[in-house]
Amino acid sequence: MSVIFLIFNLPNIIIYLNYYRENRYTKINIDTKNNSIGIVKNGISKQYKITEVKSSIYHLGIYYKNRIDNAMRWKMINSDLAYWDLEFKNGDRYYISNLLVDFLHDKPFVDNTKYRFRMFQYINKSDSKEALGLKQVQEKNRTEKFVMKFQSKSESELNEILNNKSKYQKEAVKAVEIIMKNKNVG
Repeated sequence: MSVIFLIFNLPNIIIYLNYYRENRYTKINIDTKNNSIGIVKNGISKQYKITEVKSSIYHLGIYYKNRIDNAMRWKMINSDLAYWDLEFKNGDRYYISNLLVDFLHDKPFVDNTKYRFRMFQYINKSDSKEALGLKQVQEKNRTEKFVMKFQSKSESELNEILNNKSKYQKEAVKAVEIIMKNKNVG
C-alpha cells in the first residue's frame, strides 16, 4: 500500500523538491498599490517596478488550459502546482513557485502575462517554447452555427426555410433571416 502511495505521489514529491531547491532562500513581496515587486534571494534584496517586467509567464498544469478551450480536462493531483517565470528588463530572472505567491486564481499581477500549460510543472530554465496569451474561445451559439452551415444554400432553399418556419428550429430561421438580410444589403 505504501509503495502505491509513493508511486502515486512521486511527481508531486519531485516538483516540491524542485520548487524548494529553486525558492529555498527567496522571499517575494508584491505591492499592488505602489506597483512594485520586492524580491530577496540569497540575502540580496532588490526592488522593481511592475513596469520594469520584460516577460511574465505562468507555467500551469494542463488542467488550467480548460480556461481557453473548455475541453473538460480532469484535475490531477499536481494540477495546483505551478511557477511564475519572471524576467526584468535589466536581465534579472526569477522562477517563483506558487508556494511563495498564490497566483493561480487571481488576475495576473503583470499585464500581458503569458501562459504555458504542461502535465508536469517542473522548473525548466532552458525551455524556449512560446507561451500563450489567455483568451477564452467563445463557443459559437446555435444561430452562428446555422449561419455558417447555411451560407452555401441557394436563395430558393433559404426561402423554403422561411416559408416553413414551424418545421425548423427558431435558431435556424433566425440564421436564414440574417443571411437573407446580408444578401439583400450586399
